[in-house]
Amino acid sequence: MNASTLKRPMVDLSKPRSQRPMMGLDIEEWRGEHNLSKYDAQYALGFRNSNHYNKMCALPLLPEALELLIRLYEEVPRERGWARYSIKELFHLMYDPALEPFVGTELETWARVDLGTRFAKIFGRSSARQYQWLSDDRRRNDTDLPAYAVIECILSKLKQVDDPREVLERVAKKVWAMRGVDLDVEFRVPTPDFPPTREKTGRKPGVKSKKPAAAPARKATDRKA
Repeated sequence: MNASTLKRPMVDLSKPRSQRPMMGLDIEEWRGEHNLSKYDAQYALGFRNSNHYNKMCALPLLPEALELLIRLYEEVPRERGWARYSIKELFHLMYDPALEPFVGTELETWARVDLGTRFAKIFGRSSARQYQWLSDDRRRNDTDLPAYAVIECILSKLKQVDDPREVLERVAKKVWAMRGVDLDVEFRVPTPDFPPTREKTGRKPGVKSKKPAAAPARKATDRKA
């Protein structure tokens, strides 16, 4: 079952914030706990302006990436700095060790796809986003991130921890588990014992499908016959 097909989880407000998905009203609670002005909270969470802030505070369920960022602040409760990872740099830092056993084998491409899908899902993005984020085309690298300021904030927060891979994986698993998704089951990291598997039918990743050749036009003499 894919996470994108899951229904929006019901939020049990009788539970503390640490045991349930976060709602918009939790932003104000979090801001109060850290004695932040609205302006400082907007900056911390990557909101464009006060209207954006108010819109997020009214949501019945926060986007996964925004909840991930707030929970990272709970892990590291200090202002984010200017330094940040690039999205591609973070992917390699997190998953190159898992990819290494498959490099140079027929499973390398599939392993890279599985890891990219998991990486995109951590941020609440579709599997298609990985191709844009991780492409070798320099024109695509990070060019779309300004539209996702919350992800830029996450990349900055991870610069403040000693082991960004461990912290991001742990916090993301918690965010998704409270929404009924087990990342290690639905978007597992491939290993030599449990390699990536794909159907043998269909085209391989990175190979463009070829359109069937058009039938040659009939000659006028053929039509008369």
